[in-house]
Amino acid sequence: MLSPQQIKHFNTFGFLVLPQLLTTDEILLMKAEAEDIFYEARGNKPFTGDKWEAVQPFFERRPFLSKLPADDRIYGIGLDLCGPDFILSVTEGNLQKGDTPWHGDLATKSAPFGIKIAFYTDPLTRNTGALRVIPGSHAAGEIDTFHSLRQRNNDPDFMPFGIKPEDIPCYALESQPGDVVVFTESTLHSSFGGASGRHQHAINFISKPQNNEELNVIRRHYEGRRFGLRPSESYVHSNNTRIRGMVSKLVEWGFDQTPI
Repeated sequence: MLSPQQIKHFNTFGFLVLPQLLTTDEILLMKAEAEDIFYEARGNKPFTGDKWEAVQPFFERRPFLSKLPADDRIYGIGLDLCGPDFILSVTEGNLQKGDTPWHGDLATKSAPFGIKIAFYTDPLTRNTGALRVIPGSHAAGEIDTFHSLRQRNNDPDFMPFGIKPEDIPCYALESQPGDVVVFTESTLHSSFGGASGRHQHAINFISKPQNNEELNVIRRHYEGRRFGLRPSESYVHSNNTRIRGMVSKLVEWGFDQTPI
């Protein structure tokens, strides 16, 4: 359970770091299962490090990972930030390569609230791939000062505000294995200087839609994506009531299921 101070911090700045939420043994198991998933996804071929690898859905594919969304430590984050009856929108696994440009969806009143709970299996500092954020950028008003950073820009000559993207004032969420980073996608975020093949895995929750407008936003997101909002069959038929509850609305809305 998050404290009132942690919830206020998240609401104000758009991110939260929870130190050592997972144990060393759990991180080692997460990395082992993740590497097994990636190896399988690339056809049992070795990792070359020349491209970013991503798998969705991800956590559902292995025993330890599959249990994490319902774990008290993770489930409680969803409950405290997204409210009751929150929805598991997607799980993801990433082997990242190089820099990640600044990006972040502009929050709108018509969209349901969402969070990303991210896990990193290696120590990360500001200059070795730690997530960087611009605090408070999730709460843009009618005039979005940071609009030039919202869409990923890979142009090497891109100079927002007259400086290089990596020099933009920000806060680096430096982390150790076992730390959990929570943020909302509308908080501008990036990373620079990271080694190829670094692990970043995430569980994404969204709040239950409060009206038809929010539900229509979810439906549009579903129609525009290949993987998100498509619950795995193993979760739909899970013996865990928390897991079933997280995907029950997706089933009710008639969204396709993923055969995992």
